[in-house]
Amino acid sequence: MSAIQNQILQDIYQASHSGGFLTMGDLELNTSLSEWKLRPHLEDLKEASLIVEHPEGFQVAPRGTHYYKSRWG
Repeated sequence: MSAIQNQILQDIYQASHSGGFLTMGDLELNTSLSEWKLRPHLEDLKEASLIVEHPEGFQVAPRGTHYYKSRWG
């Protein structure tokens, strides 16, 4: 997993582990990257079942929670 993917996963985990969402706008602010540059990383994280995308924003998936806690939690 790349450094930017780690940062994205950490940001989404922090915002959503208690049931909230992280919007694309918030993610752009947190990473200083545009949606166009974030999208490939987000798709990789979704494909790995680490995050889930909803109309409201992004949430960490159960597998992402396990990954997060095993690395940083």
